[in-house]
Amino acid sequence: MRSRLLKRNKAVISYQLSVISILLFTVHCSLFTDYSYALPWSWDMFTQPSHKAQEKPPLKRPENTVQFNKTPLNLTDRASSAGIKNPVEATEASIQRGRLKYNTYCATCHGDMGKGDGLVGQKYVPPTDLSGEYVQSKPAGDIFYTITKGGLAIMPSYRDSILEEDRWHIVNYIKDAFGPKKASGGK
Repeated sequence: MRSRLLKRNKAVISYQLSVISILLFTVHCSLFTDYSYALPWSWDMFTQPSHKAQEKPPLKRPENTVQFNKTPLNLTDRASSAGIKNPVEATEASIQRGRLKYNTYCATCHGDMGKGDGLVGQKYVPPTDLSGEYVQSKPAGDIFYTITKGGLAIMPSYRDSILEEDRWHIVNYIKDAFGPKKASGGK
């Protein structure tokens, strides 16, 4: 019986000490608020070094990087893009680069000869025939717009997949490889 009372007294005493400790801590926090929040880890975020906007000039772009938010062309709609001139001259190197990129990104749907008979074109809706008069009569800016923004129906946008200069190389390749000169056997 005596051991039971002793255990009960210990439990009561520990409970009372816990309540007293909590009360003392609460009183301490309310009276000395400046010191209670000044624990060393609580000031780390407050006293950290910071950079204010426009304090220093912006850092220069590292060499050999691609600027992803560059929008030099006004591609608001298909009609305005028709007036854009191709800044990449249709040299043999440009056409070869265009063929490489065409085979990577375009041939799966449009086929090797641009007839719309690629593997994806055979399985689903056939894409536009790039060797036809409809595409070949279009200005370079219109074809560039289609590659950049996507086609009228199911062609996706390749703005994020193909660099801007490579899109112009593809335009050069489409005009050269599938144009009327190739169809008639010339050149």
